[in-house]
Amino acid sequence: MIDGSRRVVFDDVEVVRDTSIMMTCRVAGKVVGVLSQWMLPGTTIARTADRGRLVLPREVALNLGHV
Repeated sequence: MIDGSRRVVFDDVEVVRDTSIMMTCRVAGKVVGVLSQWMLPGTTIARTADRGRLVLPREVALNLGHV
């Protein structure tokens, strides 16, 4: 489990599209692809049209340009 300092939480995330491997999400006005393996416990989105919380490792959020 990744501790709180190494996790980034995004609220009000919208899932634009999902496949079995990746979800395309609108995060803070930016559309990004998020692999399902990157999502950490606490994530509440799972399929197209969901709105909710996305929890990612800090390194992934940095690579996506969100930190």
